[in-house]
Amino acid sequence: MAAPAEWFGDTNPETTKLYVELHRKMSEAERLTRVLELCEFQRGLVKSNVQEMYSGASEEEIRYQMAARIYGRDLARAAYGLDVDGGV
Repeated sequence: MAAPAEWFGDTNPETTKLYVELHRKMSEAERLTRVLELCEFQRGLVKSNVQEMYSGASEEEIRYQMAARIYGRDLARAAYGLDVDGGV
């Protein structure tokens, strides 16, 4: 696993140190909650981008395009039986 300094190469080392210390002080439940919040945020970004790129798409097509970006086109195609616009 990379060291924190490598994760935040563009961040002041003192800020990185503070960030890592704050996370170390969190309980396991707090860290898990934070990870799940970040996953939800990331999915929101993906959905917004897909909706922008495929403005006329149905909800099913949007879910397919999201799955294609997150899990890959082959898995999305197997799950949804679609290959809308050739995938992502």
